[in-house]
Amino acid sequence: MKKRTILIFILLIFVKFNFAQYIFPVSEFRDNKRHFELSNFAIKDTVLFLPLGESGLHIYNISDFEKFDLLSTYEEFERRSRKKIYGTAYCVEVIDDKAFLSYGELGLKILNISDPTLPFVLGTYYRHQDVYFTKVYENYAFLGYINMGLEIVDFSNMDDIIMASRNNVKDFTVKDIEIHPPYVIIVGGRRGLRIFKFNEPITSFKQARFPKDFLTEAQANKLIIKDKIGYMANDFGGLIVLSMGLPLYPLSVNEIKTMGRAKDLLIQDNYLYVATDKGIEVFDIREPEKPVKIFEHATKRKEYKFLQMQGHYLFALFQDGRRDFGIEIFQVE
Repeated sequence: MKKRTILIFILLIFVKFNFAQYIFPVSEFRDNKRHFELSNFAIKDTVLFLPLGESGLHIYNISDFEKFDLLSTYEEFERRSRKKIYGTAYCVEVIDDKAFLSYGELGLKILNISDPTLPFVLGTYYRHQDVYFTKVYENYAFLGYINMGLEIVDFSNMDDIIMASRNNVKDFTVKDIEIHPPYVIIVGGRRGLRIFKFNEPITSFKQARFPKDFLTEAQANKLIIKDKIGYMANDFGGLIVLSMGLPLYPLSVNEIKTMGRAKDLLIQDNYLYVATDKGIEVFDIREPEKPVKIFEHATKRKEYKFLQMQGHYLFALFQDGRRDFGIEIFQVE
């Protein structure tokens, strides 16, 4: 009996060691503005790139977690019909010394950020449609429009960015783009998922011939594909696990209720982090189709919107009321 008790104790320690993954807050940055809109953000080394809608792209030095130092703000306008039209900073993707900024009515802006205190424009592309999301693939940018679907542009010549292909989808606002060659999946909130297929050259691009669109009862907010499994933040529908063995039609294999509305996802090694409007949940995904929740951080007021990981720190963008927003930093253990 004594030996059995010892064995059980050792087994419990083994399980705890192997499944231990938790987060705890270490710092918080807060701000408030009259006009802002939260979307994704990016971190490169110790520099944070935070799009804030009408308030522009804010760039911070975050080497000191206790004090975010504002380095610069990128705002731009154009004159159209004698009126100033300002861009809206929605989403940003940072690659090397370039920031690909989805700038709303002013389209795609490719910024040189080698000196984050003085970002400047390398290239611009727009066709009078609001760009909400951009995903970079080789020398192409996949542009997700508001109410207009998808377009691909070739930015190999920054002075002459040209359209390579497009597939307009009326009333489809692209909130996320997942590239899984030869497929590209666009995520559209209440419109669910739409899947396209492309081949080399990339101008050969058309909708994949599935029997129907993939629709969800709740809003599809974010999709991550790892190997042949997709994880979708499905708002009040929680976490949806999909078999993405394309060219087969996506198949829901698991649905997990989250503590709040699932807004964003992040995968690090064998762990999946889910941001909700009531907290952050951590899942073990070593069995990809059967995520196991191993930790949760609950909150009463903050609505977590977007996540980023840098080293052993998790950065969570949140909104608190109508005017307050910020980033909470968690140590990952």
